[in-house]
Amino acid sequence: MEKKWRQQKGIDTEMGFEKFCDQNKIIYSKLESDFSKRKEVLKDPADKCPDYLCLKDGVHVFVEIKTHTLLTNEARNKYMKKVIHAKKSAGLSGTTLFEPFDPRPELKGVFDGYLRNASKKFKNIKKELDFPRVLLLNSQLVYEHDITALFWGAYHSFKRGGEYAGLSKLHRGLFDQTGSNVSAVVYWNYENKRYQGIGNSKAKIKLLEDSFKKFFS
Repeated sequence: MEKKWRQQKGIDTEMGFEKFCDQNKIIYSKLESDFSKRKEVLKDPADKCPDYLCLKDGVHVFVEIKTHTLLTNEARNKYMKKVIHAKKSAGLSGTTLFEPFDPRPELKGVFDGYLRNASKKFKNIKKELDFPRVLLLNSQLVYEHDITALFWGAYHSFKRGGEYAGLSKLHRGLFDQTGSNVSAVVYWNYENKRYQGIGNSKAKIKLLEDSFKKFFS
């Protein structure tokens, strides 16, 4: 049941992206089901590939979508379910309290896997196609400050008196470790109801700000 629910959430995310494309006059090819397009853009058409090749106003972007359906990671989710099941088996009822969710340590391994997987798929694109490659994340309760902390290792900083001083890099982020084939990570900002993105300075092909605005604004 849970597996089917997760699969459906992934399908829903893709359908939502396709609807977004239709509403914003973005032409897209779903590469998994378009073998002729796969032959055109991939080194090995039989190997794994990104989800979409998108086009708007003469600009192309490859997009790989990853949907994270859990609040936390698999290990903690399994632990919480085990505790709840044991409580019910013992005939106990009431709310079960767990430690607060902290996306930075709990999702680092998850997002690292998504980044590596997307990078591997983008590596299969023919070298002459220097289109930006975007990892589009759909995840619950992960906000802008979590994304910058996880992928850039950077945090919002403030001067004395509370004046904002910009982002301060405190440690290596996921972009420092892998994912040079990923131009940027784009995610849905639920608070502002729009896409936001952070670029990868170490990417071989960059996603320019104009291109981001063309597709995701």
